[in-house]
Amino acid sequence: MDRPKSNLIKELIFLYVTENYKKYLENNNLKTLDEKDIPKIIESIYIEKKKDLKIWLKECLKKLQGDEYMGDLAFNQICLEIFQDDNYCKERLVLEIKLYQEKNNI
Repeated sequence: MDRPKSNLIKELIFLYVTENYKKYLENNNLKTLDEKDIPKIIESIYIEKKKDLKIWLKECLKKLQGDEYMGDLAFNQICLEIFQDDNYCKERLVLEIKLYQEKNNI
């Protein structure tokens, strides 16, 4: 797997989850989530919306990379490798949101 491209995709996934997390807080008039609630929210943002996430990722990459876009075959391969372990990805995103809340003193 091409590390710089896969890292970009991972960063975009975190951006997607973070922005949806913020939207969730706003829509529910919350300032923060209890730690026990974070996994459930990640489940709804990441797992249940994975198809939307992949579409969004592809669009972002095409905009960011322009003529240098890696191509659908490479994109699909990298996504396959990243998304192969949903539990690991979900745990990682839960940790990232916890750190995000701590960092932003939420």
